[in-house]
Amino acid sequence: MSREKECKPPSMIIGLDGWGNAGEASTITVSYLIDKLKARMVGEIESDEFYNYQISRPFVSIEGGLIKRYDKLRNVLYEWRGDRIVIILKGVEPHLNWSRYVDRVFEYCLKYRVKEIYTLGGYLVDPSYGKMSVISGLTNNPEKLKVLKECGVEPASYEGATSVYSEILWRSKKYDIDTVSLWVATSVYIDKRDPAAALRLLKTLTCLLSLKVDLSEMVHTVRRFKAELVKEAEEDPKLRELTESLYPNDGSWSMPPYTV
Repeated sequence: MSREKECKPPSMIIGLDGWGNAGEASTITVSYLIDKLKARMVGEIESDEFYNYQISRPFVSIEGGLIKRYDKLRNVLYEWRGDRIVIILKGVEPHLNWSRYVDRVFEYCLKYRVKEIYTLGGYLVDPSYGKMSVISGLTNNPEKLKVLKECGVEPASYEGATSVYSEILWRSKKYDIDTVSLWVATSVYIDKRDPAAALRLLKTLTCLLSLKVDLSEMVHTVRRFKAELVKEAEEDPKLRELTESLYPNDGSWSMPPYTV
């Protein structure tokens, strides 16, 4: 291993579908990283014990009376080796047995000697709350707050129901792993994937990790996304008003009741 690699500790990035994946911001982000970094699959968390299939059922594809595809809920790990080792977990937030699920996550952290974890989430918000461009975040290490601020992350304040990310944050202290949870806002009025939210996560994450990733394809996707919104707004006055207020440049910011 080179001296440069030794200076940069292995990191894990976690993006889970489910409660904290508004606008699919989390899963879009990790899927983009896996693709652009050409990360290779290195493992999978066996998932049956973590899900209630009455809540989220497996997906099946049938054509002409023949079954073509059957997909269960999966939690797959990918590895990229560059100037550092990055492990990416793309999965689905567990419905059940959170503690055992998090145990499995830390097993991979120990295997790869991970020293930093970054979890990614998206939450729903009414644009009237303020700036949609804000990325909020929290950490288990006070020393990380300065780094978050340097990358434009607003410190979160919140009390209430939470995601499995909070258990990862809390328990990672035991393993001496610095953990950061990043959250991006997406509008309650947009009933579709929000690549603009994913792009904001990508920019913040690459800043924190000093990771070089080509974001040009995502930038083009966001331009098309916004053009579609504008076109739809031409036929809907209410949507036009929303589009104009989606990412205001001013206005006070307060945390909505859907995070962490």
